This record gives sequence, C-alpha cells and structure tokens, in this order.
Amino acid sequence: MNEQTKILLGRLLGGAIALGAVLTGLVVWNENIAHPRTNDAMVRANIVDIMPQHVSGRISELHVADNQWVKKGELLYVIDPRPYQAALARARARLQLAEKEVEADHASIEASHAKVKQAEHEQAAADAEIARMKAKAEYDQSYLQRIQPLLKQEFVTANKVNEATAARDASAAAVKDALARQRAATMGVDFAHKEHLQEEAKLAQFGDVYAKIEAARAEVQSAELDVEYCSVYAPFDAYVTNLNISVGQYVQPGQKLFALVDDRTWYVIADYKETYLRDIKPGMAVDVFLAPYPGKRFRGEVQGISWANYPDNIKEQGSLPTVERTLNWVVLASRFPVRIKLLERDPQYPFRMGMTAFTTVLGFAGEPAADPRQRP
Repeated sequence: MNEQTKILLGRLLGGAIALGAVLTGLVVWNENIAHPRTNDAMVRANIVDIMPQHVSGRISELHVADNQWVKKGELLYVIDPRPYQAALARARARLQLAEKEVEADHASIEASHAKVKQAEHEQAAADAEIARMKAKAEYDQSYLQRIQPLLKQEFVTANKVNEATAARDASAAAVKDALARQRAATMGVDFAHKEHLQEEAKLAQFGDVYAKIEAARAEVQSAELDVEYCSVYAPFDAYVTNLNISVGQYVQPGQKLFALVDDRTWYVIADYKETYLRDIKPGMAVDVFLAPYPGKRFRGEVQGISWANYPDNIKEQGSLPTVERTLNWVVLASRFPVRIKLLERDPQYPFRMGMTAFTTVLGFAGEPAADPRQRP
C-alpha cells in the first residue's frame, strides 16, 4: 500500500469518525428532547414537626426511638397529665356549681315574679280604695251643703252641722291617705319589676341557653382538651427522625421535639431546564433510578411543575430590584422543580429522604415521542 492510499484511507476514517460523532450527537439530542432526563433530583417526603400543643410539663412516657417506624394512632409520648386532670376536676366542679346557681336564680325569679303580682294587687286595692274614699268624700260634702242652710231655719241643730263638717273633713283626709297608699303601691310595683329584671339578668338566659352554664362547660371542654393534648399520637404512618429527648425533660408549647417523615407518599423533586418544560406534562410516566440502588428502576408519574423560581442574580433593595451590570457570554438555562410521585414500593429498597435520583420522562402511555423539529 503506497503512501497516497494510506493518506486517503486516513481521511476517510477521520471523516467517518466525525460523521459518527455528529450522528451520535443528533441521536442523543433527539432522545433528550423526546425523553427529558436529569440527574439533579432528590427523593422527598412530607415532614411534620411534633411539638406540644397548649400544654407544658415533664415527659412522663416516651414510646418511640429515633428512626423508628410508627403506625397511625400509635402513642408517641405523654406529658405528665396530673396538673391538667386536677384543672379538669375543678372545671367540672364549677360546672356543677353553675348549674346549682341557675336553679337558685330560677327560684329567685319566681319569688320576684310573685312579689310583682302582690305589688300589682296592692296597687289595684289602693285604686279601689281611692275610688271609694272619693265617693264618700263627695257624699259628705254634698250632705253638708244641704243641711247648712237649714241651720238658720232651725230645722237642724248646730251639732248636726258640726258632725257633717267633721265627716266631710275626715273623708277628705281619707282620700289623701288613700292617694299616699296608691303612690306607695305604684312605687312598690316599680321596685318589684326592677328586682324581677335584676334576677333575670343574673340568670343571663338567652333562649334555652344559660351564660353561666355555657361558660362553665367551655372551661370543662378546654380542660378536657388539655388532658387530651398530654398524650400525643402519630397522625399517620411515618418514620421518627431527629429525636433528642428523654423521659423527664420539661417541654413547652411550640417546642419542636422531633419530626415525622410521612411514609404514605414519596416523591422526587427533579430540577429540569426550562427548555424541557414544554415536553413535560402532569400525568406523564417517569423512569426513576436511585443512586443507592444501581440498576433498580422505579415507576413514577409527573404531578406538576413549579410555577415560580427565584432569580439568583437579582437582589431586593427596599421595594426596587437591584440588577448587576454584567455581560454574560454564556446564558445558562434556568431550572424548575418538577414533582414526580413514586408509584411503587419495594421493602428491599426503602426510600430515604435526600437520596440522589435520576429521572427520565417517558411521556403518556401510547403517545408518540415529541418531534424535535416542531420545537421553536
């Protein structure tokens, strides 16, 4: 083989290698467009902080250990309930006392109502007495006026006229006394009504509800809740994590004691370039591989794509953004989190929050792959 032939073969081989590289690149590019993939992904689960609610005290029972799996409804820990049980007993006693007070108030109202009726009867009697006394006073005055002219003619004696005058004066005085008793009876009725209203106000009844009893019941319910809050149960199947407490430790409301990793739903948060987002839709199937389990494939499904991404080159100064004066020759595509729900579990390959994941979006079942030529 001469030198010229070798040169020609070398050029052909180099061209074939270059062409193969270009074709390989096109195939890879087409595959990435049709099935977007990323290794910037991580296994996630929902986390719930466990903390005392409304109660404080020393932990008297601790039924879990760090990294333990717990079932929904399982008792986690107990705060010493004795102070709250005593408060509940006091609240129940106050409720009984309030019920007795309401009974006494009812009796007082009935008694005040009877006083009102009695005062009204006395007022009616006073009114009748005034009418009788006025009628007698009018008669006595008329009788005196009839016999006075007869005294000069000596048809009546002076003693008879004096008796008639005395009777008229006595009737007038009786009318005044009856009027005074009527005013007193009226004042008695007003006072009895006020007493009755005061007794009704003390009862504080609104329809069929009594304020005293309802307030006492509310205290009982609050105390019962505090006793319930002393015992904390798992709200769902979960793993205990970051537990650093022990029996005897004093805890307060809002103090984070440990966390629960929700074992009901696991998902992957995969950061995809914005150039791939048009080819990713909720409901698409996803292949998921986890770094700790090489070769083990898990099925996933796209749940949604994030609608927001905070720019890393913008700073806030008050209410205005501060944009740095930079010139970027290379523009990097932003990444948006895509939430992928893991659809299957394998006890031999447990999920752990924070595992590195590799995801490939396969598309909808039975749907042809996206054509890269239709992209802008």
